[in-house]
Amino acid sequence: MTELAGKHLKGINQLLLLDSLRMLISLTKADTAKLILYENLGDAYYLEKKMDSAVLSFQHALEINKKNDYSLQRQCWNTAAIDYRLYEMSNYLESLKYAFQHLALSEKINDTLQKGMSHLVFGHNFREMGYYRQALNHYFTAKEYCKIYWISRNKPEDNTYTIQCIAQTYLKMNVLDSALIYARQAHGLAVRDSVGGCILLSDRIFGDIYLAKGEDETALRYYRQYLPDFVKYKETNRDLGFVLNSMARIFQKRGQIDSAIFYAKKALQNAGEYEDQENILNAAALLAEYYEDKDDHAAFNYLKIAVKAKDSMLSTDKLKQAQILSFNEQVREKEKKEAEAKEIAKIRTIITIAAIVISIISFLIWSRIRQLRLKHKMVLEQREAEKLKAKYEKELLTLEAKALRAQMNPHFIYNCMNSIKALIQNDDRLRSIEYLTTFSKLIRTVFHNSDKRQISLFDEIETCRLYAQLESMRLNGKLKYDFCIDPNLDLKSVMVPALIVQPFIENAIWHGIVPKDGGIINISVKGNEEAIICEVDDDGIGREMSRLNKPITPITHESKGVHLSQQRLNLEKMLNDTSTSIEIIDKYENNIATGTKIKLSFNLN
Repeated sequence: MTELAGKHLKGINQLLLLDSLRMLISLTKADTAKLILYENLGDAYYLEKKMDSAVLSFQHALEINKKNDYSLQRQCWNTAAIDYRLYEMSNYLESLKYAFQHLALSEKINDTLQKGMSHLVFGHNFREMGYYRQALNHYFTAKEYCKIYWISRNKPEDNTYTIQCIAQTYLKMNVLDSALIYARQAHGLAVRDSVGGCILLSDRIFGDIYLAKGEDETALRYYRQYLPDFVKYKETNRDLGFVLNSMARIFQKRGQIDSAIFYAKKALQNAGEYEDQENILNAAALLAEYYEDKDDHAAFNYLKIAVKAKDSMLSTDKLKQAQILSFNEQVREKEKKEAEAKEIAKIRTIITIAAIVISIISFLIWSRIRQLRLKHKMVLEQREAEKLKAKYEKELLTLEAKALRAQMNPHFIYNCMNSIKALIQNDDRLRSIEYLTTFSKLIRTVFHNSDKRQISLFDEIETCRLYAQLESMRLNGKLKYDFCIDPNLDLKSVMVPALIVQPFIENAIWHGIVPKDGGIINISVKGNEEAIICEVDDDGIGREMSRLNKPITPITHESKGVHLSQQRLNLEKMLNDTSTSIEIIDKYENNIATGTKIKLSFNLN
C-alpha cells in the first residue's frame, strides 16, 4: 500500500513539473532560456514514458539552436536524445535519419564519444530491423570510438553496454558461443566498475543464452539472480517481463505448473505497466492455456488479452515491415543514384582522358618543333660556352701560377734562408736542422701540389701548419699559432683549390701580427652536413690600422694572395658550379680594433 502511495505521489510531482515547464516556456521570450526549458521538458516527458512528446520537445530545442546558431555541441546532444528515443519508439527509419545527423555533427566538432554513441544507435536500429551484420559492424565501430575516448582521458575503458549489445546481437543470430564470450566479457567489466544496470542486464543475457542452448537449470539460476538484483539496483524497464515469462516457460516445461502460473501473472502485471505487448501476449497465452479446462471465464479473459496484444503486435510488425521495405527502397534508390553517378563519372573520365591525350599530342608536336629550333641555337651557344670555358681555364691557370708565386715569393724564401744562415753562424745546429727540415717539407709540399687544381683540405691544412711553424721560428716566438680541427670531419674527402687558405694566414702575420710586434693566430676547421668552415682569426692591429700604416711601415712585403684567392674562387664557381664564400670580419672592443677574422665556407652540396 505504501509503495502504491509513493508511486502515486511521484506521479503527481511529475505532472506538476510538466505543467510548470510548459507554463515557463509560454512565458519565456529569450530563446536561450527556451532551449534549456525544452530540453528539461523532453527529459520530463521521457520519465513519464510519453515518447512522442519527449521527441517533440527535443526537436523544438534543436530547431531553436539551429535558428540562432548557438552551439554545435548542444545540437549534437539534442540530436542524440531524439535518435535514441525514436529507436525506443520502434520508429527505426526516422531514428536512422537523426543518427546520420548525430554522426555528422560529432565528426564536425570531433567529439569521439558522440561518434561512438551515434554508431550505437545505428546498431540498435539495424538489429531490430533484422540486419544483424550491419548492426555488428556499427557496434564494433562504437566500441573502438569509446575505447579511444576513455584512453585519451587516462581512464579505464567503459564499453560494458556496447559489448552487451554485441552479445545480444549474436544471440539473435543464434551464434551462441560468440554471444557467451561477449556476455562474459561485459559481465566482468560491469562487476569491476560496479555498474548495477549492466550487472542486471548480464544476468538476463546469460539466462537467455543458456535457455537457447537448452540448459534450463543454468538459465533459471541466472533468472533467479536477476529478480533480487532488479529491486537492488532500482531498475524500471520492461526487461523484467522477459525474465518472468522465460521462468514461467521453464517451469511449465518441467511440469511445475504453480510456479509457472505465479511467474506468468507477475510477467503480465509488469508488461501491463509498460504496455509491453510482446510479454502481455506470452504471459496471457500461457495463462489462457492453463485455465482452459479449469476456469472458462478466466481462460476467456486471458485469451482476449492475448488476442488484443497479438493484434497490436501485428500492427507493429506491419509497421516494422513497412519501415524495412521503405529502408530497402531507399537503399536501392541510393545504389541506383550511385551507379548513375559512377557512369557519369566514367563518361567524364573518358572525355577528360581524350582531351588530355589530344593536349599531350599537340604539346609533343609543338615541343618537337621548338626543340628543333632551339637545337641550332644551343649548338651555337655551346660552342661559345666552350670558348668562354677555355678562356676561364686559361685565366685560372694563370692565376694559380701567380698564386703559387705569391705564396712562395722570393722574399719569403730569402728571409727563410737568412734565418737558417743566422742559426748556422750562431752554431745553433738543432734549431737550424729543424728549420731546414720544416722548410724543405714546405717547399716539397708546395711543388708537389703545384700541378693540381684541387687538393684535399687535409693537405691544405698541413701546408698551412708548416708555413705557420716556419714563420713562428723565424720571428723568434713572437708569433703564436694554434690549429683546432674537428676530429669528426673527414678532411681527406673534401677537395678545395690548392693553396687557398695559406694567403690569409700570411696576410694575418704580415699585416696584423708583425706591425704589433707579436700576437696569436687561431686556425680552426669545423663543419656540418652542408658546409665546411675554415676560420683564420688573429689579434693583430686590424685592417684599418694596417691601411694607415702602409706608407710608413718598415715592412716591405705586400701579400697579393688574398685578392688572387678571391679571383680563383670566382673562376672555380663559373667553371665547376662550386659554392665557396669568403667573409672578412673586423673585430672591435670598445671601438678599438682587436684583430681580423676570415671565414672560408666550402659548400658540400
